[in-house]
Parts: sequence; structure tokens; C-alpha cells
Amino acid sequence: MVQIAPACRKHSPSRVVGIGLSIGSLPLLVGALMTLGTSQPVRAQAASPLPPEMMKTMVEQVSDSLAKYVSGASCSDITELLKALPTESNNPGPDPTSIIGSVMLSIQKSPELLSIVASRVGPPLISKAVECNMVSPELLLKVMSR
Repeated sequence: MVQIAPACRKHSPSRVVGIGLSIGSLPLLVGALMTLGTSQPVRAQAASPLPPEMMKTMVEQVSDSLAKYVSGASCSDITELLKALPTESNNPGPDPTSIIGSVMLSIQKSPELLSIVASRVGPPLISKAVECNMVSPELLLKVMSR
């Protein structure tokens, strides 16, 4: 379980936010983070509910948890996770009124936050895809020919 509250106290003792992430919620978060690049356009939203440094700390902690989950997942776990990802047609986008939705929108809008997610979750995800034979030679040839 990831605890955000200690990081929040460091920056704003009067504004403590506790968010618990269980293993059961990780596939949802992985799916949400993986679809950032393909999700619908960002909707207008109010300012982030968290100060910038707190948001960065939260994104780092969530990214590290996701990376750890992906690294330890079996090939069948990753296959099921990928099957559960929303497509553009069934992805309503993040709910800007929830904290996690606000975090997702902040990641979409911030190259710095998106870079944190990509640098921490990307390598284990790509490694797992290669390990599980999810990257076919045909796909590589197709990508390389572009």
C-alpha cells in the first residue's frame, strides 16, 4: 500500500491527503497511465488540488508502485492487464472531480510528470513485453519501416 500522507505533511501539514493503493487497484492505474497518450483530449479543469511538489511526489510514488507491480507480474497477468485497457471508443477520460482523475489530468498536461511516469514505468513494461514474447518480429519490422 502506498501512503501519500507523509509526503503531503512535508509540504502542507494542514492539508494531508491519504491515498491507499492496493495491488487490486494497480491494474486500473497501469491501464490509465498507459492510455494517457491515446485518451481523449484533456477537458478543462480547475487548478490541481495538490501543490506542484506534492503532485510530483505522488506521481513518483504511484509510478514506482506500478513499475514494481509490472516487474513482478506474470506474463498472463500482463496479458490480462492489456486486454482490460480501455479503447478510445470506451474511454470516458479521467474524472476531474476525483483526486486520481485530477492527477491523471495533471500528468497529461505536464511534460515533467509524464516523463516521470514514462521513465519509471516504461522500462519494466517494455522488458516484460519482450520477456513475454509480446513484441513480434513482424511488429518490429513494421515499426522500423516507417
